[in-house]
Amino acid sequence: MSEKIEPTYQITLTKRQVQLLSYACDQFSRLICGQDWAFKELMEAAWERRCKEATGKMIDKEWEGGWGDMRFEAEDLCKYIKKRFWGLESNALNGIHYDQTADILFDIHQVLRHQLWLDRQDEDKSTVTVDASEAMCVGEEPLIKIKRL
Repeated sequence: MSEKIEPTYQITLTKRQVQLLSYACDQFSRLICGQDWAFKELMEAAWERRCKEATGKMIDKEWEGGWGDMRFEAEDLCKYIKKRFWGLESNALNGIHYDQTADILFDIHQVLRHQLWLDRQDEDKSTVTVDASEAMCVGEEPLIKIKRL
């Protein structure tokens, strides 16, 4: 009996698409784990978009109670969601090895962010950043491969 061979795929992305895929993998892995600041960032960005449409400014002290009130409400909602659905107190986090899908998405993010760092042309490119580190596999799938064309 022969062993089933899993197919592999190759895709071509622009730099912007790699940046967005990296961001999506990072954020969604955090959402799966219940890391509430990922929810809060989404809420703040949505409010700021609506505020800009309504007032011409992303941050307004008056519109819908102002940015500060929105931030306070977003933080309260996130604490509630984190406690209700993940059973976590506000100072607690789930992370690596909480969920295999999140781990695989995080692995993808690590590879992509490192490649973006490698491709930077800055003369003073900092090596004191997580982007400078090669990915370490935490999920149950092998690390993805990326090659600049």
